[in-house]
Amino acid sequence: MEPSEFDHVPAGWADTFFDGGFEDTFRRRGSFGSTAQDIDDLCASPLLSATSVRILDVACGFGRHASLLADRGHSVVGIDASVHQIKRAQELHPHNRFAVGDMLEPPEGPFDVILNLWTSFGILPSDAEDLAALTAWCQVLTPSGALILDLSTQERTEHLNRRADEPVTTKEVTRQGVTTEARYDWRSGVSYVRYSRPGWSRWSRTRMYSCPELAEMLQAAGFAAVGYWGDFRLGPVDPAKRLVVVARPGMTSESTPHRLGG
Repeated sequence: MEPSEFDHVPAGWADTFFDGGFEDTFRRRGSFGSTAQDIDDLCASPLLSATSVRILDVACGFGRHASLLADRGHSVVGIDASVHQIKRAQELHPHNRFAVGDMLEPPEGPFDVILNLWTSFGILPSDAEDLAALTAWCQVLTPSGALILDLSTQERTEHLNRRADEPVTTKEVTRQGVTTEARYDWRSGVSYVRYSRPGWSRWSRTRMYSCPELAEMLQAAGFAAVGYWGDFRLGPVDPAKRLVVVARPGMTSESTPHRLGG
């Protein structure tokens, strides 16, 4: 596939990506297998060790994280821009709270914890909108609350895929009947990926933020402290794993973000 085909992924790609074929495709790939363990680890960490924590799950999908957290007694609201995903969440978990909602316009809250998991950050049409989303989330957190991001950074993506100093890396892998074609543009910091199986093929486009870029954006959004971790138990950063970012609100003009650990 020519690189130019990747470059023309439309800004509204997510509107069709998260349709009825999405869940089946990613189940085939084994992408949801760690869900229960992730929630066990998250609840074992200081972040969710309290009872009845007020949680907003942004880009909740079909509710796989939110439902398990609600089962543990937390007060969880899940929002997603995909009508299909929210309908599916409501079908699977009828006693939980889900609503169609934009990342840029979260419920008023206040919330003790906001979750944005499974590399759901960087999918809005522009970095300005990513910053606007972070700002909106900060404003509905309690002063002692926390934003938890779980994502693949540019550092991790380079560690796993870049072979030398090439400006663009491409790869193609087929697993469990699903073919993944990817193009990573290191200069623009954008990854283009197409997932295909018989009867279903969809594009995605995600900005790959580096740790310094994330810290800068979180500071601009109003967060006072930023910590980087390698897992939900707050273990050390591992370049082969997704990064868990914990950000606390309270930025002032004199404040600068600092690493809480990792």
